[in-house]
Amino acid sequence: MNTSSRLGGALAWAVLLPAFTAVPAAYAGPVATVAANSQTVSLEGAKALLDQSRGRAADLQARPALWDWTAPVTAQAPTPPPAPTPAEPAPADQPADETTDILDEVSVTATRRLTRQRDITATTYSVKREDFAAQGAQTATDALQIIPGFIGQPSLGGVRNAGGNFLRGFNDQRFLVLRDGLAQTFPQNGRSAVAQFLLDDLERIEVVTGGATLRYGSGSVGGVINLITETPKGLPKLTLEYQAGSYGFSRYLGKYGGGDDTFSYNFAFSSLVAFNNYPFKYTIPSSAQYYGPTVNQNSQVTTPNIDPSIYPNGTNSFGYGGPGDPDNSGAVDLFGFMKPELGPPITIQGIADSSYNAQDNYTAKLVFKPDPTNRLTLRANQANRNFDDQGPGANSFNNCITGFSADPNGTISGDRFVPLDRNGNEVACTGGQFAVGTATTQFQFGFPNAFNASTDGRVTFPTGVPYPAAEAAVGNILFFQKRNTANTDISFNWDYELTPTTSVNSYVYYLRQLFTTFRPSPYFINTNIFGIDPTGAGNLNRIDFQGATQPYSDGQKFEAQTALNWQLSPGQNLQFGVNFVEDRVNQQQSRGSSFFTRAIARTSIFLIDDISFSEQLKANIGLRWTSSSQFGEVLSPGVGVRYSPTNWISLRSNWSQVFNAPNIADLYVISGLFIDNPDLRPETGITYDVGIDLTPAPNLGFRFTYFSTYLNDTFTAITFVNPDADNPDSPTFQSPIVQQIQNIAGQRARASRRRLTGRLPTNCACGRHGRTRMRAISAW
Repeated sequence: MNTSSRLGGALAWAVLLPAFTAVPAAYAGPVATVAANSQTVSLEGAKALLDQSRGRAADLQARPALWDWTAPVTAQAPTPPPAPTPAEPAPADQPADETTDILDEVSVTATRRLTRQRDITATTYSVKREDFAAQGAQTATDALQIIPGFIGQPSLGGVRNAGGNFLRGFNDQRFLVLRDGLAQTFPQNGRSAVAQFLLDDLERIEVVTGGATLRYGSGSVGGVINLITETPKGLPKLTLEYQAGSYGFSRYLGKYGGGDDTFSYNFAFSSLVAFNNYPFKYTIPSSAQYYGPTVNQNSQVTTPNIDPSIYPNGTNSFGYGGPGDPDNSGAVDLFGFMKPELGPPITIQGIADSSYNAQDNYTAKLVFKPDPTNRLTLRANQANRNFDDQGPGANSFNNCITGFSADPNGTISGDRFVPLDRNGNEVACTGGQFAVGTATTQFQFGFPNAFNASTDGRVTFPTGVPYPAAEAAVGNILFFQKRNTANTDISFNWDYELTPTTSVNSYVYYLRQLFTTFRPSPYFINTNIFGIDPTGAGNLNRIDFQGATQPYSDGQKFEAQTALNWQLSPGQNLQFGVNFVEDRVNQQQSRGSSFFTRAIARTSIFLIDDISFSEQLKANIGLRWTSSSQFGEVLSPGVGVRYSPTNWISLRSNWSQVFNAPNIADLYVISGLFIDNPDLRPETGITYDVGIDLTPAPNLGFRFTYFSTYLNDTFTAITFVNPDADNPDSPTFQSPIVQQIQNIAGQRARASRRRLTGRLPTNCACGRHGRTRMRAISAW
């Protein structure tokens, strides 16, 4: 069944009901035509009813005459028989009219109020509850796979639990994930982890692609994904479910809800466990080769990593790692440095053992309407998660490290790491020097000339890379860790109708993300670089981690907004609002060596005018002013137009300025390889799109969109040699390389999108994805 149609049906019934009962004149309106001996409300009547409330907030709807909220929710008010007995509309959870035009489906995200898609200038999509079931989706990422412009890695049984998700070419720091209109971005890093949201209490997911800064502020450069929770109606209903699947998958669900137009409630518990012990196979096209032990006992030792107290031979690497390397016979000891020649392709395969993912979710939603002018909504959600961070997926890395060096040979001096010829001179890096991402190689990243033999006596590292069977390819050991998170969000909404054409919509919202992170200690690596007997003798080397990169972090977000909506005329709605948001973080940094507390606050004022000049011409124009305690002020205007010369052809276009504020982690956190950058400026840019919607039949639609977005001062991670690696007072002491988020040049994303949509009798969702072509002026 079509969820948007169900919503439309529910809206039509809410307006029709007063027509059959005693209603004050102020709330009276045109009555939809009801076909005799039919269960279907006419299309013309539904449109007329929606036109009556178009441009008004969600609570500006006609209401039943009786408002006795003390009556039990299961009580049914008696309905006097009308003079001609009309056919009853479909139940609230069924579509009122399956033949309704696709563009007449109602959405709320693009304008923050119930609006037909043909009245919206933005490009919008909807994934409904029946679509979840048709896909077998478990998480929001799974469900969003059918949305053009969205690219996401599977979150369960897939490549990585972290999930690389993109909307219109931008990652989740540049598009917003909302839950009932409230941002779910984490205060620490501005990310939203859309892959972690389960679908059990959702009615639908609405997606607005393109810049939405005007209505939603920072972070909505690529668009907005709104997870809309269900509001049950009817007798109390209890749902219990259990599922089991391959690769250690299991799921539990318990849900209880019901209610009426005065009071409704919904409580849900869901639990999901996925060990993700799936088989994987990965091939790198070429491998790095390293010089083995020298055969020249008089060669000069070049690396400071070899400590004579640990390596008995002291002066050179002769005798370690097997027989001498004929290519390492000169005056310079090249042991552990890269050769110019590329090695052969290498295939790694095995069973994933570091992708565990489990979560429990507790949700509650209460909606109370004590009288026709007030609506109160309380939402609460608690999500507890435990997962392996950075599991299989990054199974290889390029060993070349470039950078400036005052020394003529920056590789031997340790300022960079590029291939050397037999005489020890630097040569160009071809970009194909890949190494398998095992625990040993990843740990030694930055200390490459400490590579040695494995503990079983095989000469592995100097002659290429570790054998795939030597140790598990667990991804990126530099960032591998286990994480426990507890996410809490509570919101209270108050919708108050001042007059039938004026309303105030306000909310307060609190979000907290608390996480603890740790690494297994000791962590075993398969090498003798710390002086263990080269023959192995059953020994395994071990690293005792002092802590993870960020052992503890407590991020809290507080947001409050009030918006005044005036319906100036049947075709014009003016919205004026004030928004305040504060992100506050208290966490450890520098592997737990220090604590810090920081807060960033933003205040926004926005004014938006939505105008319907006629049934054919719609437009909106607005301005948002944002003041930040960190970077100052930003103005973000926007404008959009939709023109429909006929009922089945609709042209739309949008233009707006967008911005993305830097997050606390990039500004202030020193953690692992990352150093802070308090001078980071916000990303700002321009986005526009043009498109056409064709609906030649009520159940058939074709959508084409061309969009372009350009961002200035793009946030980019820059890697360079750590200038404080030898400073014991530095938080990055002994880290050979560091990374920092900097503003670099710009980034452009542009593409064309085509989508065929329709509703078939079997309720299957049919669509075709376009491709995104993205040109990044600067590297991510």
